[in-house]
Amino acid sequence: MDWSHFGMDRPPFRPAVDAAAYFPAPSHAAALAALVAAFGRRDPVVLIDGPSGVGKSLVARKWLDDLLPDVPRVMIPTGRADKPADLLQAILFDLGKPYQGLSEQELRLAVTGHLLDAAGGGFPTVIVVDEAQHLSQSALEELRLLGNLESRTGAVVFAVLIAHPMLRDQLLRPAYALFADRVAVRQTIDAFSVEESAAYLQHQVRAAGGDPVKVFDSEGVALLVSACGGVPRVLNRAAVLAFELGAEAGAELVDVEAAFEALDRLGITPPDEDGTGDAVLLPHPARETEPERRSKRKPAAAGEASERGATRGPKDKAARKRSV
Repeated sequence: MDWSHFGMDRPPFRPAVDAAAYFPAPSHAAALAALVAAFGRRDPVVLIDGPSGVGKSLVARKWLDDLLPDVPRVMIPTGRADKPADLLQAILFDLGKPYQGLSEQELRLAVTGHLLDAAGGGFPTVIVVDEAQHLSQSALEELRLLGNLESRTGAVVFAVLIAHPMLRDQLLRPAYALFADRVAVRQTIDAFSVEESAAYLQHQVRAAGGDPVKVFDSEGVALLVSACGGVPRVLNRAAVLAFELGAEAGAELVDVEAAFEALDRLGITPPDEDGTGDAVLLPHPARETEPERRSKRKPAAAGEASERGATRGPKDKAARKRSV
């Protein structure tokens, strides 16, 4: 898709972690601040948890990008480690060190030697483990033991676990007590509120060089916000598809019809006035005739557009569509 059609110089709403488009919602900003403070104190372990798609990995990536380049780091994208050797191999792999054909003790010694050498630069090695709820109890114990290593400047490991809430529950079990005692900070990232969701969509457009006022109809934004539950990943998918549908229709902005169609194609039921979510969709403008589209897309005067946005909401349009 040519995003310059909407005045943007790159795709917004990227599915991959994009630290350049970080949106500082309150819970995200709090998690980022907690990471900064914990690293300053040299706490041993930080846990960042929350539901799928709320931006946990993004917060960690943003923090890593802001660290001094001299800070050594290891990024493990998936914490699927059933035994200590799995975790040790993942660390060595990210470091670009030999990791195959070694016994568990050889792996341990290789990791230990590297961590101690790296600490000579004055900083601990940051080990970020995403999807950390998949770490077994024995793998977590291995991480705890690595945290016992110290140099002249202090501990040589600063661990950040990015996980679903189930890990927090696991740490309450007696078998995890030793590791749980090392977790100095536990920060939860929540889904966006309605206001934050709308601000997020607008922020992503601006980050891509666009003007949200010119490319996003307020009613379309309100519909996406009400249907996506404040989950950034879902908002991204719905917004991208709505923009693609708008471009197919030759529209200059994403309106409520494009938003309805995008949600329908993604299997997301828009909320109804009574919360049951049984809205009926009108055909998307891409399916209309060219004369109908031209009349519908006729630009409105600035005052008229402002008045229309102030007096009608997505529920009014939804009600109109259902009556049709």
